[in-house]
Parts: sequence; structure tokens; C-alpha cells
Amino acid sequence: MTSRFLRIALVLGLLTAVGPFAIDMYLPALPSIGADLNADTVAVQMSLLVFFLSMGLAQIIVGPISDMVGRKAPLYAGLAVFIIGSIGSALATSIEMLIAFRFLQGLGASAGMVVPRAVVRDLHTGTEAARLMSLLMLVFSISPILAPLTGSVIIATLGWRAVFWSVTIAAVLGVFLLATALKETRPVGERKGSSLRSALAGYRFLLGDRKFMGLTFIGGFGISSFFVYLSNSSFVLIDHYG
Repeated sequence: MTSRFLRIALVLGLLTAVGPFAIDMYLPALPSIGADLNADTVAVQMSLLVFFLSMGLAQIIVGPISDMVGRKAPLYAGLAVFIIGSIGSALATSIEMLIAFRFLQGLGASAGMVVPRAVVRDLHTGTEAARLMSLLMLVFSISPILAPLTGSVIIATLGWRAVFWSVTIAAVLGVFLLATALKETRPVGERKGSSLRSALAGYRFLLGDRKFMGLTFIGGFGISSFFVYLSNSSFVLIDHYG
């Protein structure tokens, strides 16, 4: 039981980490990307913004789809789109091309952000669910610490394009682990009551709940300051302070 729990935690942890690492690993490269692609600061920052937007908005759709068709199919599709976006970003010859493929990357990463949490709900309740979710949150929490350090080493030795090749390899490993180490956790019988209409009804209910929206805005405005830091810190630390 323990080995199965750890195996599932490893697979879900990797799938959850793909998105955050795609955000944080390339942050030290933002000035280098601007210089290499002859782009200004705003254009380079746009490559981060479109990733956040596509990853955040796509989760609203990916979650209900995983309820309707099962957990693994959206994960496979998300990883495939993420891999395409990562390869395109690594081969980008202009800032516009990089922004477009970063948008694709964000779409793919959305599956890894939302579906593993649904898998936890499928498999466990109570203490076991809390243990597994805490491990996923641990991965999500330490990635902003480890990813920029890892990215800095990669960028210093191999260049900024190697960051995207690295996350491509991580996504390919995720596909392999998904195929070999994780079974479908959403049985066909449990999918019948799920639909986009029911999901939209749920969203409408939450949007009308003042307490929920109040907490959402508190969290959103709080984390927004962190995102502002992410998009600007590398330019300040590298270009200004050297």
C-alpha cells in the first residue's frame, strides 16, 4: 500500500511540477531572450503573461472534460500540447513565435495543474487524501525555489533554449509514467452525470457566492504581487545590479 501511494505521489508530483517549472526555469533567461530575439522588455514579459493566461483559463475547461471522459485522456492531450509548445519555444526565431508557443505550453500545462488534484479526490478521502495533496502542494511550493536555480545552471552552460528542451524531456517522462504507473481513476459509470452544462451551473453558483468570491479576490490580489515580481525580477537583478 505504501509503495503504491508513493508511486502515485511521484507520478502526480511530476505532472504537477511540469507547469511551475515551465514558468520558473526560464525566468533567469528573460534578458538573454530579449537580446537574442531583438525584443524589448514588454514583449519578453508577454511570453510569461500569455502562459499564465492560457494555463489559468484552460483549467476551467479541462476540469469538466476530465469528469466527462476520464482523467488520463486530458493528461495525455495536455502533455502532447505542452511538448509541442516546448519544442516550438526552443526553436523560436522571433519573439512573436515564442509568445505563440508559450501560449500553447500554457494550454498543455493546465491539465497537469488541475487533473492530478481530481485524481487525488478519486483515490482517497480523509487523511490519505490530505497526505497526498500535501505532497503535491509541497512540489508546487518548492518549484519557485529550485526551478530558477536549475534554470540558471542550464542557461549558463547550454543557453536559454536548453530550458525548453529540459521541460520537454520532463513532459515525455510524464507521458511514460502516466502510461505505465497510473491507472484510470474515473470509472465510466461515474462520468454519466458530468457535462459542461453542469460545470457551468457550478461556476455560476460560485460566482454568486459572496464569501467564495471574497476569498478568491483576497488570494488573487495577494498572489498577483508575486507574479509581478516574477516578470520583473530577472531584468532588475541581471541588467540593473549585474
